Order: sequence, then C-alpha cells, then structure tokens
Amino acid sequence: MSDVVLVKLGGSLITDKSKPFTEKMDVISRLVREIHEARQECGVKIIVGHGGGSYPHEPAKKYQTHKGMAGHESLKGLALVQDAAARLNRIIVKALIDAGENAISVNPSSCTIAEDSRITEWYTKPLEKYLEYRMLPVVYGDVGTDFKQGFCILSTEELFYHLSKKLNVGKIIMCGKTDGVFTADPNTNPDAKHIPEINSGNYQDIEKFLTSSDGIDVTGGMLLKVKRAVELAKDGIETHIMNGTKPGFLKKTLLNEEVMKTVIKA
Repeated sequence: MSDVVLVKLGGSLITDKSKPFTEKMDVISRLVREIHEARQECGVKIIVGHGGGSYPHEPAKKYQTHKGMAGHESLKGLALVQDAAARLNRIIVKALIDAGENAISVNPSSCTIAEDSRITEWYTKPLEKYLEYRMLPVVYGDVGTDFKQGFCILSTEELFYHLSKKLNVGKIIMCGKTDGVFTADPNTNPDAKHIPEINSGNYQDIEKFLTSSDGIDVTGGMLLKVKRAVELAKDGIETHIMNGTKPGFLKKTLLNEEVMKTVIKA
C-alpha cells in the first residue's frame, strides 16, 4: 500500500471546548473542503482522525473514564462518553460526504483492545480495504476495552501511533489552533517563540515548554502529541503540527507546500 497520510482535526479546533456539545460547523466545513480539494489534486490516501473536544471530554471528566472501572457509576460514564464521541463523529463524516468524499466511520471502541490505555490489538483489515477502494476512513478519540483497568480513553494520538506501526504511513498532520509548537502559549505571551523543528537532538530542551491545550483535556494536550511524534520520527514518519484556523493551511500541507508550522522528524 502506498504512503498514507493521517490527518487529525483537533477537538479544540472543531468544537468550542468551553461549551459542552458545541461544534464549529464553519470550521469543519472549510477543513473537509480543503481535504477534498487536496485529494482531487494529488489523489493522496488519507485517514482522518478527530478529537472529541466539547463532546466526550465533559462526561469523561465527570465520570473519570480515563481511570477505567473506578466506581459504581463508571459504566454509565463509559456509555455516555462512547455516545458523545460517536455523535461528533457522525457530524464530521456527514460533512466529508457533503464535501464530495466517500467517507466512512471506523469506530475504535468496536475493534481495539488496550492495556493501560495503549492499544495492543486492532483489527484493521476493513480499514485497509476502504483505503484500497479510495474511500476516506474516519477514526476518532473514543473509549476502548482495556484488559488491565476494564476500559480506557483512546486518544487520536494513540490511534495514529498504532496505525503508523501497522500501515505504510508517510506523514501525520495535526491541525490545531496555533502555528505549531512555541516556547510559551502564543495566545497569552507575546514573547513566545515559534519552534520550526523538533528532533531527537533538541527534544529534551523543548520538552519543558510543552503544556496541555486550553479547556478540558484528559488526553494530554500538546505534550502527548509531541512525545508520540518523537517516537514515530525514529521510524521515519514526520509529524506536522499546524494551524487549522488559517484558511488554506491544511490543503497546502497536504500538497507539500510551505506554511508556518512545526515539523517533528528524525
């Protein structure tokens, strides 16, 4: 299978994380249009993944779902988080279909096994077949069956990490609300400096600058993104962290055109 590009649409980008169950349809519509236009121009195979933002993160925090079977209401939380994540996924899939893509949902909670929130098994044959058909699979941050703690939350970063080990992934694109990684929060600190490249040589110096994203986030924010990306860079997989709020940036990144971003590579 030729190189696959994994594209994450961040939860804080596609939802308002300060308001439960509030999507940003204008942003979603533009991003899916950019994906479709890039696919029309270069025919790249893409798997889209998206965060949960204000959909599953609210019940996940309330019921401490990331801790697994922690109390008598844990199973209620599991059901609510799975439902919320799937509701946002249907919005994204429909938007991609409306944009002209043959998008199809791949529900991680139905086909993965994890231990300590790390995927150990994923039956990916259907997903691989969808790629052969030139369809657009859409995965998303979800709950998962965890053989150690009962169940867990599977972040999109964890899904991408596992897929990168199983498929011939060439590049990962992470779309958020900033122009990549900075030495401080650029939204609040005017002295924040942009970091154009992270590699095994400078990661230790940069790690101290990394912070979690704004609002509710039980999956680790920017720190987790960069840690996983540094691990994958050892296998030759580049991760591009870029600003999805800027029109055209995602399309240009898919077409290998230059935009301001942070590239994590070997």
